Formats: sequence, structure tokens, C-alpha cells
Amino acid sequence: MLGMEKFNGTLGDGSTLFNRLGWFLGLNLAWLLLAVLTVWLGWRSYSLSTSGSVADGTVVRLLEDGVAFDSDFYPVVEFQVDSKTYTVQSQNNYRWWNRYTRFPVGGQVEVRYETANPENAEINTWWDVWNETIILGMFTIFAAISVNVYLLFRWRSQRVAAVPQGDDIRAATIGRGV
Repeated sequence: MLGMEKFNGTLGDGSTLFNRLGWFLGLNLAWLLLAVLTVWLGWRSYSLSTSGSVADGTVVRLLEDGVAFDSDFYPVVEFQVDSKTYTVQSQNNYRWWNRYTRFPVGGQVEVRYETANPENAEINTWWDVWNETIILGMFTIFAAISVNVYLLFRWRSQRVAAVPQGDDIRAATIGRGV
């Protein structure tokens, strides 16, 4: 019982060690899950890059973010494998000028697809294949480091603020008549 009281005792800032441990473990578990997702996406991108097949596709339409002329868009491409037609929408949005230069409706683009599962496909550019992995990986690393550094410095500063220093110690001892 004494061990649990000490473990669950209130620290100088009103929080408990158990509360801090919960925040630390909970947030790091979230970063770990995001890291696992990043590794899975990376493996998927790597497999698509190394063992995927390439087919010619046709831009059939552009999904736009807004109604303005200069809004971003997502190209939708149809391609055929073994006489069966598949459709892929790019995960990337492109700026308006690509509408006429890279992705005109009816234009031809290469599509990289998983040979065993052609529904898993991307437009055959390095960024289209790897962007999810790169963005999620950078976010996960940055967020994990930032939050852990923040928690460390916050808890250290609260611990230092809770410890009486110099004149505070003298005033406390004089007030008690020591």
C-alpha cells in the first residue's frame, strides 16, 4: 500500500506520476502506431516500385477541389490489364496549370500497378508512389520528437519550480523559528 501511495502521490505541480506516465505511454503508443502505418505504406510503395507493372492509361476526368479556375484537381485515370478496365484516382492534388500540360482529359499517362492486384495502382511518378510514406513518416518523427521534448522540459521546469531555492528556504526556516 505504501508503494502505491508513493507511486500515485501528488507531485509539486498537482499532477501524479501515474498521470505523467499515462501521457507519456499513451502519446508514444500513438506515435508507434503511426510509425507502423508508415512502415506498411513504405513496404507497399517499395513493392509497387520494384515488382509492379506499368501500363498506359487515359485521363478520363479531373476531380476539382473547388469551382474556381485555379483550383487544385485530382486526375482520374483508366487503364487496362488483361482486357479488364481499372480506374485509379491520384492521391496527389495538382495545381491548375497541370490540367493542360500533364493531365489533359483524354491524355495518356503511365500507371504503375500491383501485378497480382491491379486495383492497387498509382500514376507512375516517384511522388505519386511515395508521397504518403514520406509525409506520414516526416509528421510522425517530428511530432514524436516535439511532444516528447515538450513533455520532458515541461515536467522538468515544474519539478524545479516546486523545489524551494535560496531565500525561500531561509524564509521558511526563519518563519518556523529554526
